[in-house]
Amino acid sequence: MDLAIKDTTLITFKDEGPSVIKNGAVGVEMDKICFVGKTEDLDEENYTKIIDGSDHVTMPGLIDAHIHSGLSLLRGTAQDVPEIEWMDKALGPIVKHLEKSDFITGSKLGILEGLRSGTTTFGEFTSDLDETIEKVHKPFGTRVVGAETINEIVDKKGDIYELESSDEQFQKADDLFDRYAQSDLIDITYGPQALDMVTLETLRKIKHEADEYDRCIHMHVAQGGRERKQIKSRYGCSTVEKLKEEEILQDNLLAAHCHDTTDQEKKTIVESETNMVGCPSSIATIDGIVPPIHRFLSLGGNACLGTDQIPGNGAHNIFREMRTISLLSKCLDGDPTALPAWKCLKIATKNGAKALGLKDKIGSLEEGKKADLITVDLKNTNLSPSVQRPFRNIIPNLVYSSTGMEVDNVFINGRKVLRDGKFISIDEERIKKEAEERAKKVLSEAEESWRRSDSKMVEYERDDLL
Repeated sequence: MDLAIKDTTLITFKDEGPSVIKNGAVGVEMDKICFVGKTEDLDEENYTKIIDGSDHVTMPGLIDAHIHSGLSLLRGTAQDVPEIEWMDKALGPIVKHLEKSDFITGSKLGILEGLRSGTTTFGEFTSDLDETIEKVHKPFGTRVVGAETINEIVDKKGDIYELESSDEQFQKADDLFDRYAQSDLIDITYGPQALDMVTLETLRKIKHEADEYDRCIHMHVAQGGRERKQIKSRYGCSTVEKLKEEEILQDNLLAAHCHDTTDQEKKTIVESETNMVGCPSSIATIDGIVPPIHRFLSLGGNACLGTDQIPGNGAHNIFREMRTISLLSKCLDGDPTALPAWKCLKIATKNGAKALGLKDKIGSLEEGKKADLITVDLKNTNLSPSVQRPFRNIIPNLVYSSTGMEVDNVFINGRKVLRDGKFISIDEERIKKEAEERAKKVLSEAEESWRRSDSKMVEYERDDLL
């Protein structure tokens, strides 16, 4: 149906700033925005459904540009441990007990959480991407930019991983471009997991195909000590230096994390017009590091937000990520003006759209763009009071006070997914129940090997601190 939201405060991001319209209205025809302006200029007769947006903010849907949703069953299983323990001791003994179907159940739970807190686009990075798309994203009606993981490690014994080029993995990823070429909601990118996990042969093949057919690449870049050691031993240089040499650094690359980079390497990435996505809660929890989002923006680069995965992050909630990166950046720089609220909203919307190659489709409220938008109820106690004069306090409140649960309407491609805080066609209770049952079973089966790992989490449990 054609619908309009009127008498609302619009945050459009039509220009460089938030471009707020008081007493605004947005009109939707089919899957596109057809009107953005003042309510007094809206021709209500053109719309079959009118929504009262008073006491609400209406804004672009949020963008989670880097998410591994399949691990969402393992919330709270690998927190507050030393970085060296996180993967092998805390998470590893549990992950090996997950069945293939558990990743789908976990993905349903993770995407459900993202939707409820206003995320409309997901940069999904996973193996068996087609299953996640068919069983989660398509039924939920989400917009997804998916990367099929390409990981060519065949042996981790010794100091340097043994890699072997895999035509099968590359072809599996390559086939997805054709499979979803006609979809309005699904885009595909190449997903080489990291420079230390793929052969140069495969990476060069990916670059050739991406350049030839105007495709994007989504890749973990400069994540830390493990990767640094592998790349230095293998190539005698850093990840950024090797990617520059191979001409991988360019505007069709979305580089995740990038925290193990020098100031000069950050500058190199920015000058190449590579897009950067940081995951503040995850990286702060796992590594005790602040993702260099503010640094990239200060250098003139494009940076956006992701939630990564639940065992590190604890949530798939971009409102939380906005607040986290703002506060961490202020502390890192010793500067309370670093990453102000309006800029956080921009990196969660407009910047994310650019990073995922969708800047002409989504990320701002403009006529002709896809109708991916959300409304936020300002009557919630934590967003009150809401004032317009002598200045608006709405934007700071959204970033620093919102939990994401104030989102009450979510539209994707013009279709309403969440109405008055309730999902239209998603059985939320069934998904939560299924996730609860499977998580309990997995953790029960993993208990013995988990205890043998003797991680910091095991110590917490022994001391009755969990």
